[in-house]
Amino acid sequence: MMVQILLSTYNGEKYLRPLLDSVFAQDYPRMEVLVRDDGSCDNTMAILQEYASTHPTMTIVAGEHVGIAESFFQLLERASSHAAYLALCDQDDVWQKDKVSVAVEWLQRDSPEIPALYNSRVTITDDQLHAVRVSDLPRKGLSFRNALVESVVWGCTSVINQAARGLLLRGFPRHAWVHDGWIYLVVSAFGIVLFDEEARMLHRRHKTNASLIPLTSSRRWSVQVNLFLAVGGQHRVFTQAEEFKRIYGAALSNEHTRTLDRFLRCRKSVWDRLRYAVTGDVYHQSRLGHVMLRALIALDRLY
Repeated sequence: MMVQILLSTYNGEKYLRPLLDSVFAQDYPRMEVLVRDDGSCDNTMAILQEYASTHPTMTIVAGEHVGIAESFFQLLERASSHAAYLALCDQDDVWQKDKVSVAVEWLQRDSPEIPALYNSRVTITDDQLHAVRVSDLPRKGLSFRNALVESVVWGCTSVINQAARGLLLRGFPRHAWVHDGWIYLVVSAFGIVLFDEEARMLHRRHKTNASLIPLTSSRRWSVQVNLFLAVGGQHRVFTQAEEFKRIYGAALSNEHTRTLDRFLRCRKSVWDRLRYAVTGDVYHQSRLGHVMLRALIALDRLY
């Protein structure tokens, strides 16, 4: 079955070649690569065209700069309906040779009619690909209640089936926290989320990464604290939840409807926030993150 790689690039000349080399070295036999360049002003397009000249299964789309989330949403719209699976790809990582084949093996275990999302751990490295640590395990489990408030799915490891793509194409949000968090939220509500505890790729951390994933374990504490201190009046999590309700609310199960409505109502008053901070069923994976989540809800400072 065909797998289509969806790669979004933006001024990625420094690390793009190792990524492309690892993609084209996959041991999976049937792959296409669809690239959307998000308005790069360096040599990214020249590198892409060089690889496309020797890899006829690679297609490049030059686009305006719209940001990483919107760029991936546009890739999902352009993706082939003939590909059984779609694998999201970042421009600065390095894939293990079996990344795609393992994802397909996992996804084939369930009916293709069920929306499914595969993701895995990653080996986090410095900018020279020296391994620093392996990403955390979601020890509390992946669920809709977690997806409402935390994006623990790594977009660079994500592979979805066509049923999940069809679900996502019902409508993209006007405001989304991050694209991988949105995909996790949608699929967790209507399908299955699979998590592979083995790291299948090297995730390079450098100064221009789009995400806030910390390089070291000690840095995680400062990231959490800085988010707590800096969020101010921003409520991106609630905004995303409202967008999700607008697009999918009518199709939700009774259980997920109750979870979503209770979460959105908790900001009505101080009393509602305090009560939900104690009794609410949304959760973060880490102990520190969960404590801060409760505090942010109580103080109406949830980012």
